[in-house]
Amino acid sequence: MQICLKSTRLHLRNSILRIPFRYGSACLTRCPQAILRVTVERAGKTQDGYSGDCLPPSWFDKTAGRSFADQIDDMIEIIDQAATAFQACLSTPGPLFPAWLEVDRTLHQQTAERGLPELLASFGVSMVERALMDAIARLANANFSEAVRSNLYAIQPELVHQQLAGCTLSDWLPAQPRQHVYVRHTVGLADPLTAADVSSTDRLDDGFPQTLEQYLRDTGIRYLKIKVANEQERDLERLRTIASLLEQFRRDNFSITLDGNEQYKRADDFLSLVEAIQSDQGLQTLWNNVLIIEQPLDRHVALQAEHSAGLRALSARKPVIIDESDGNSQAYLQAVELGYRGVSSKNCKGPTRSLLNAGLTWLYNEQGTRRDFLMTGEDLCSVGVIPVQADLCLAATLGLDHVERNGHHFHPGLTYLTEVEQQAAWKAHPDFYTRQAGRIAPHLVDGQFKIKSLQCPGFGFAVTPDLSATVPADEWDFASLGLPAERC
Repeated sequence: MQICLKSTRLHLRNSILRIPFRYGSACLTRCPQAILRVTVERAGKTQDGYSGDCLPPSWFDKTAGRSFADQIDDMIEIIDQAATAFQACLSTPGPLFPAWLEVDRTLHQQTAERGLPELLASFGVSMVERALMDAIARLANANFSEAVRSNLYAIQPELVHQQLAGCTLSDWLPAQPRQHVYVRHTVGLADPLTAADVSSTDRLDDGFPQTLEQYLRDTGIRYLKIKVANEQERDLERLRTIASLLEQFRRDNFSITLDGNEQYKRADDFLSLVEAIQSDQGLQTLWNNVLIIEQPLDRHVALQAEHSAGLRALSARKPVIIDESDGNSQAYLQAVELGYRGVSSKNCKGPTRSLLNAGLTWLYNEQGTRRDFLMTGEDLCSVGVIPVQADLCLAATLGLDHVERNGHHFHPGLTYLTEVEQQAAWKAHPDFYTRQAGRIAPHLVDGQFKIKSLQCPGFGFAVTPDLSATVPADEWDFASLGLPAERC
């Protein structure tokens, strides 16, 4: 489909978490939620499309000393730059993919020249890319999976990865998107595991689970993503508690991913943790159920050849995948050469990249006949409506059977939206949302999200945002977050 991009507009609205989210060296308690609207034209008909994501501290950019306010400015600026670049490419009618190729190349080059992280460029491109995909699918009255499989986006895999020449997306994508997906529950570094970890002043009693113990008891989750901090004794103690809870509630019917969150400088340091886990009798069942190890090494060293031997030693025990080091369209190829055995999918890094990386995974697995290489679905603390639904829609299209989700845990449902928007989301997606304890929120049933209703025209959401309840990005003020001096 050929389109012109007529206009873009970025809006923000603030959200406050119910539980602080500590990952790596960062702690998220409040952040702006970004919504981008694009307007495209095809054959005289105009159509709006939307994308959305949170703007978190110290994920895209972990530069020491870079303030949260500066990082938000950078995220807003990169989205604006991507929007301008896409408008230049689509000032006359054209398909999406050639424009994406040009904008992706240009923004990565510009950020490199300025010494900014690759992930930041990927985020800017992805925000506009997703909104354009939404608009194109709506024009065709197609859901995202249909739009991908019919190639409305004109994706040519061989122009990014020559190895995929002669292949189409349909070769590796499932014939139908998933209608439900298992939730891989995030256990953050500061998350309480049992009631004993929650002081009386911190106890929420808001009708939703707060501790891991409550989630295991009440929601049926059987997949966990456990973050470790490169503090070996503390990590081991925490893992022992988690293992005890899992065996109490799930016996051996569970699966784990371990997230190093870039906390290590050498593969040998993470290998030391692995060896300690393997030698601990109380952690044997947990280790046996570990699926993958996610990005233990700092992005600045993760793709350096000197770590290849250590990575291969780790991957011989459990597959090691990249997440934060997936900063450009060639990163996965480079990672595999060093000994990594997989990559994460995240909408914030770009759906086109995820679709193509899925093709590489299929190819590495001898066209799907093996399972040596893996793609996982990871989260950016995504909340409803647009961020979490679009990301789940991508995961469903990729055929992922479990994905990390934590926005429903750390955020108080849809309360940051207007009541009208909340009710509309619930009405349009009654399988995904429910009303619980006075809130409309994603509904965990037997450890799963039901997502059939996300297969609607567009990119996974039938309800469009009320922009009158948001603030234009150029009018938003960091002080409006009201962040306390002491955070986490």
